[in-house]
Amino acid sequence: MTSAIFYGRNDGVQIGINHGPVRAEIYHGHTADDIDRICLQTLRCPESLAVKTRLKGAKDKLLRQSFEWILQDPQYRSWRDGSSVCLLWIKGGAGKGKTMMSIGLIEELSRERDPSTVVTYFFCQNADNELNTLESLIKGLIFMLIQQRVELKETLRRRWDNKNDRFSEDVTSWRALWNILVEMLDRCRSSTIYIVVDALDECQDSGMADFLKLIVRNGLDEPSRIKWLLTSRPLEAAERALLAGHDQLQAEGTFLWVSLVCKRLEDTRPDRVLVTIQDLPPGLHPFYDRILHQLNDGEADDARQHMRLLKAMMLAYRPLEMEEVPSVTGLTSQDDIIKVLVNRCASFLKINGGTIEFVHQSARDYLASDKALSILDSYDSFGHYDIETTRTSALVQDASRFLQRHYRTVTHWPLQLYSSALIFSPESSIVKRRNMDKIPEFIKKTPTTEIAWASLLQTLEGHSNWVHIVIFSPDGKQIASGSLDRTIKLWDTTTGDLQKTLEGHSNSVQTVVFSPDGKQIASGSLDKTIKLWDTTTGDLQKTLEGHSDWVRTVVFSPDGKQIASGSHDQTIKLWDTTTGDLQKTLEGHSDWDTTTGDLQKTLEGHSDWVRTVVFSPNGKQIASGSHDQTIKLWDTTTGDLQKTLEGHSDWDTTTGDLQKTLEGHSDSVQTVVFSPDGKQIASGSWDRTIKLWDTTTGDLQKTLEGHSDSVQTVVFSPDGKQIASGSLDKTIKLWDTTTGDLQKTLEGHSNGVQTVVFSPDGKQIASGSHDQTIKLWDTTTGDLQKTLEGHSNSVQTVVFSPDGKQIASGSRDRTIKLWDTTTGDLQKTLEGHSDWVQTVVFSPDGKQIASGSLDKTIKLWDTTTSDLQKTLEGHSDWVRTVVFSPDGKQIASGSHDQTIKLWDTTTGDLQKTLEGHSNWVRTVVFSPDGKQIASGSHDQTIKLWDTTTGDLQKTLEGHSDSVQTVVFSPDGKQIASGSDDKTSTKWKVTKFLKDSKDLGRRLTSRVKLGPHMKKKTSGLVGPIGAPTLSANPPMIDIDLIGLEDPATETDSRFDSHGLIIKDQWIYYGAISFLRLSPDTQPSCHAMHGDQVAIGSADGQVWQFAFDQRTLHSMLEPSLD
Repeated sequence: MTSAIFYGRNDGVQIGINHGPVRAEIYHGHTADDIDRICLQTLRCPESLAVKTRLKGAKDKLLRQSFEWILQDPQYRSWRDGSSVCLLWIKGGAGKGKTMMSIGLIEELSRERDPSTVVTYFFCQNADNELNTLESLIKGLIFMLIQQRVELKETLRRRWDNKNDRFSEDVTSWRALWNILVEMLDRCRSSTIYIVVDALDECQDSGMADFLKLIVRNGLDEPSRIKWLLTSRPLEAAERALLAGHDQLQAEGTFLWVSLVCKRLEDTRPDRVLVTIQDLPPGLHPFYDRILHQLNDGEADDARQHMRLLKAMMLAYRPLEMEEVPSVTGLTSQDDIIKVLVNRCASFLKINGGTIEFVHQSARDYLASDKALSILDSYDSFGHYDIETTRTSALVQDASRFLQRHYRTVTHWPLQLYSSALIFSPESSIVKRRNMDKIPEFIKKTPTTEIAWASLLQTLEGHSNWVHIVIFSPDGKQIASGSLDRTIKLWDTTTGDLQKTLEGHSNSVQTVVFSPDGKQIASGSLDKTIKLWDTTTGDLQKTLEGHSDWVRTVVFSPDGKQIASGSHDQTIKLWDTTTGDLQKTLEGHSDWDTTTGDLQKTLEGHSDWVRTVVFSPNGKQIASGSHDQTIKLWDTTTGDLQKTLEGHSDWDTTTGDLQKTLEGHSDSVQTVVFSPDGKQIASGSWDRTIKLWDTTTGDLQKTLEGHSDSVQTVVFSPDGKQIASGSLDKTIKLWDTTTGDLQKTLEGHSNGVQTVVFSPDGKQIASGSHDQTIKLWDTTTGDLQKTLEGHSNSVQTVVFSPDGKQIASGSRDRTIKLWDTTTGDLQKTLEGHSDWVQTVVFSPDGKQIASGSLDKTIKLWDTTTSDLQKTLEGHSDWVRTVVFSPDGKQIASGSHDQTIKLWDTTTGDLQKTLEGHSNWVRTVVFSPDGKQIASGSHDQTIKLWDTTTGDLQKTLEGHSDSVQTVVFSPDGKQIASGSDDKTSTKWKVTKFLKDSKDLGRRLTSRVKLGPHMKKKTSGLVGPIGAPTLSANPPMIDIDLIGLEDPATETDSRFDSHGLIIKDQWIYYGAISFLRLSPDTQPSCHAMHGDQVAIGSADGQVWQFAFDQRTLHSMLEPSLD
């Protein structure tokens, strides 16, 4: 049906008397009531009335006398009726009767109120995940307000996107929900609004202090109308957060103690009641002490059962059903005996409808104390801490590692569980040792594997060429990888599953980025385009074309409405993520005005290519990195060069003066990054070192040495306590930022590591490599959790979605792939680019992805549907970089055509082309306030542009070679830039890559054997025996007669059903029967009779022997 919905205050408007045209849209046939219902269902608000009813039923009868005294208290009356008291806090220890008092006061206020008064409330409960967060608390208050004032539904309705059946803005965080609640309170026409929150101490949320401050501020705004009543145990944090001078009321007496004593007296003779009461200790904990000792002092068998039951209940995550008790405790399965045990423990436990619960949270807290545990443990060892010592635990742990390592094999080829999975597990694996008899009869000999599980948890396969970039989704549940195979792959970080392969680029994917909400991926490629992909469906939404050269970087604006792309064409382009239109092209390597696209400034100073540019968080500085081996800090207002960091430098963002020159690196600076607190800079260089600098003094603090080849990427952990570095030596290293100590070396890649990124919570690292894989690592243990494979060529860029649930990867395979960070699954492959994807970025809201490619375009993709929304065309060469403006309304793209372009993310229109660079634009970045753009170029300069006018503000010159990377400090006072600064160094990459390729081919004539092999030999069969797969075996040269390159291998030596090695499989004829370990990349192989020797890209040798007669007889039906 057709509906017209009016928002805002329509004073004097009569909807029925609209003589002019009324614009209406058809939205799935939803009426306003439908939308209201859907909004509330989506919000999933707890029902406080039902909770209150349940609490009343679970506790003893509410006696008015238990709370009546407070009604006459002057402080309470001043809060209830006064015009200046907005907040009343009732605090008291456990069991003081606060919850029953709250229920009584709520019902009293509800009876007393006139029609213009509203009473809303919420009961926090620590044991219920639906009732112990600030999000659920605020949702409960919102729901009660709407129940009493239906007109407030409009507040939610305005935030509903009816076309897409979802809220148009964030409604998941407590701060966003608080804004909705405050708006409802403002719009509510009630004369007085009472808000009661009980047991605030049971709300487990780190934002509690901020929440309390907001309550105070909200109450002080209208103290006569909005009145908050809070109850909790005494909390120091709450006392600090609540301002001094507000009324506080502490209830005296312990109602729970009275209740428990009454239960204790039920079976006491009348003449013994007084004596019994006098004998009981005062206070709740002394009372618990007395009862626990009595339960423990009885008959030994009874006492053991009491202790087991109480400890099991204390350890259980939730209340236990009667039928669950025997399994958990090992006690009898007879219900009547269990009831007897519970009744004996009635001071701690009760039965409520077949469920055993604690009489009060204080009972559980007491039993968890050291004093109580010493009594609970007096009879036997029983509890969580004992599990790890059992054989069952060892089996479970081993099975878990087994499934993680072989998850993809088991899920895709289940029968390989009994061959490949068992064969390639370590010798000590319990699962392997107990099931070796199930390995097929035709396998006569298996390779010797490592003794125990190594740090590698999982290898994710799928890419067919180098992985250029890896990135986590904002919620950490997905990884996106971009590869030289032209695809982006999405992986589930939990299972390692390839969720989707996004195909569409016609050349390498250089960069991939998630939108802030994780619903889109943007990929940039060497095909000169950016592509937008839907992370849910994997559909290509849009292809943004306009760059005239490789797209090297793509980024979403914070609100997701724009994509900015940077390209080898020396331009940055801004794209509208909704329409895919090119809004602006920024050329000149300067700051641009995001409204007009005018060039504000050209920043000159570098003497070679500018490789990367980044704004500081406050937008006052730009850091640029160049091939001239320096990082430069620039003042975004004046365009002045503040510092040249030769090795890294600091710049003053206020004066533009050069403060210091940091010298130390002896070769090109590849990457520069600020610590989260802005006090340090870390730089990585081709000289194989990472250097830590003090941003205040410019002093070199530490030089981190350990890599044996160029450092390609450096990143700080979110808390700033660690640095992760990736190198062409195939390793990632974790360093302590305080001591500079090397904590861990993560090994597992078989080629250079190109990109490393921390997950939002800092618990994982994702790395992308030229070996075509993405690997997930645990930052605490250093264990390899998963390897994501799916691209068929090198991954150029990887980026997290804002919620961390997805990763988008852009690849040379011309595709963007969306990966689930939890499972590691590939969710979608976005195809559309006709060349390498160079850069991918999510929009800030995560609804779109912008991708830049060598096909000269930027593409906008819908992350939900994977549809290609728009292709932004305008660049005449590769798109190297794309970035969103902070408000998401623009995209800036940099290209090999030497221009930056500004695009409107809504329409996709090209707003401006910023010209000024004399070589391709390597990197583009918006200032945090969106008023400037900084671009780094191969022309050795950094340029600052005004985003409103498009004027070039400054050109920062100083580097003598291409600027590799630029970054702002968090406070915006400094810029760090890294450059090559040597004429010859820019060729080292090409030379190294060639060497790498040659080395890859040379692996057909160079292998690693076990430590028992000390001499040269003429082959891998016969006298060699079974080589041991050692972590660090010696390297020896051998004459590989019979070991031929798979590419030149022929089947002439075999009959039509001979053994063949191809694509991670061993075939018998045309039938694959044994999958090789995902960590094995066959580079060569040899066969002799029934024996097969396989050399891998990482230098290992695997040796098998097969009974081909048995194999033939088993497979004969399929062979025919």
